[in-house]
Amino acid sequence: MDIDWLDFWRELVIANSHTVDSGLVHRYVSHARKRSERPDPLLGFVLQGMDNQTTIVDIGAGTGRWAIPLARVGREVTAVEPSGAMADILRGNLASAGVGNVTIIPCSWEEAIVRPHDIVVCSHAMYASPDFGAFVRKMEQCARKTCYLAIRLPAVDGILGELSLAIYGHRHDSPNAIIAYNALYTMGIYANALVENNIYRWTNTTLEEAFDRAKRHLHLESSDAHDTLIRDTLARRLRLVDNTYIWPDGMRSVLLWWDPATG
Repeated sequence: MDIDWLDFWRELVIANSHTVDSGLVHRYVSHARKRSERPDPLLGFVLQGMDNQTTIVDIGAGTGRWAIPLARVGREVTAVEPSGAMADILRGNLASAGVGNVTIIPCSWEEAIVRPHDIVVCSHAMYASPDFGAFVRKMEQCARKTCYLAIRLPAVDGILGELSLAIYGHRHDSPNAIIAYNALYTMGIYANALVENNIYRWTNTTLEEAFDRAKRHLHLESSDAHDTLIRDTLARRLRLVDNTYIWPDGMRSVLLWWDPATG
């Protein structure tokens, strides 16, 4: 059966948007701090293709995890960041880093008016955009040289994939690189791919924490219909090591990139 990957992306974005998460900014900042403490080979790959004359658009710049290194190598960065709280943190981080060649546009990518730059990057900031096709075409319109998408790649043997398949009939709990790559292909874009070697496994200190995590990712906070399945699966699949439950799921990203002129 053929899959409409762009429509599938839209469905998953809408499913994710039903979850209201008041702790999102705090958790994002915490994760960004942890990521900054380890090498980022995907960012490193982008930096290798730049020089001091390169101009960059950073979509969903967040707290500056990519924007600051990009600005240190390139000529200027336009950081598109719709969250006021994130933009405030970004301004503080730019000041602390002594970086002055970043312009912040405080709106969504869909609403932003951005002149052409050499490259356009988006690191994990596309998950809330239901129209993936329009999102990408706008990237292409603004990129003179290269478009880059850094996006999460789910574990092939993940617990969430197993549960999602059992509950929803497919293995995807949210938008991810598999769907993005296939969507790009249907748009006539033959993207290159660079996958991180390391996967940073999720961990929880109790089974109840792991259960809450699974429910949140599967958008089942308000339903108990699948609680037994979730608990049984977690008890079977999680590994207990030194009083810590380790998931086969975790954080691994892939960088998709292409030249808009050639696809």
